[in-house]
Amino acid sequence: MLNLDLYTYKGGTFPLAHIIGPQILDNSTNIPTGFYTFRHVETGKYLQFIEFDNQVVPTSGENSTVFNGTLWTVKWHGDKNYSIHHLNKVNYDKCISTRWDHFRGMDDAAVMWQCEVDNKTRDAPDFDIYPNFRGVYNPSDPRPLHKRQHSKRYENNYEAIRPDKQQWLFMRADPSIQPKWANVEFDTSTGKNKISGDVIQPDRDTSRNSGSNYFYLVSAAHLWNMIPRCIYPAASYVFDFTANNTGVTVLDYCVWNNRSLLWEATLWKPESFEIGDTPDPRFVQSSSAWFIFDAAKSPGSTAALWVILMLVSLIAWVWN
Repeated sequence: MLNLDLYTYKGGTFPLAHIIGPQILDNSTNIPTGFYTFRHVETGKYLQFIEFDNQVVPTSGENSTVFNGTLWTVKWHGDKNYSIHHLNKVNYDKCISTRWDHFRGMDDAAVMWQCEVDNKTRDAPDFDIYPNFRGVYNPSDPRPLHKRQHSKRYENNYEAIRPDKQQWLFMRADPSIQPKWANVEFDTSTGKNKISGDVIQPDRDTSRNSGSNYFYLVSAAHLWNMIPRCIYPAASYVFDFTANNTGVTVLDYCVWNNRSLLWEATLWKPESFEIGDTPDPRFVQSSSAWFIFDAAKSPGSTAALWVILMLVSLIAWVWN
């Protein structure tokens, strides 16, 4: 991983990305799919989903524990890429995603967006890790400081979220050590978990789970042309460049051996998931040939078609 004592860049492309990107990938690993918590090793804070405004922020107070709000669904996306999901109160599938800061020219935060990858099924845990506890939320807790705007994220036409913005790498704290899990391993040839014996039933009170390992949570976005970004345990609520104004978790430069970026990933229960994506209907073009007349869906094709029609009309007029 990168040593930023030698190189300092504030946005823009990174000349050593062609070296650092493959190193990040080599030092990352496959993990079993299933239901995880992520606890920061220095602060003890957990990565938490808050349904109000679909926030992803580190925990505080009584919420710094294992409960449904800190339990995440982790799915495999091929190679060493994974997506991290949580259902909100209306059962919409949200994914931890990488947000781009238009002002600074870099990925600045982990945010919760609608899942457009690994979304064949909406998979909630089939167990209640902490019965009767749903988190403690105080109205005086930090909230977005700007009034939520309801303007569209894109003008005129919906644009799909780029897949790598919803994919993450689990980079080992020690690249020389392969993570061990209790009785489960992930089979990349099938995309399924291989379990020896019975599935360990999770128990928060006795810390019964399928194992824990330490990772840097690396964004797959811009891995090949910019400095890699990792999840850092700090919340942010102040920004002006997006209509989706909510609580987010900061991204920082991935720096080797920096424990402030290290998370303990605990697998509470392994689960194999159906692989694949269901395209957002707003982005799927019509199967009808007449979609080329729709400038909102195919502006390039529409322009070319009208040029051809004008030329044909001109030739017909000259011929007559």
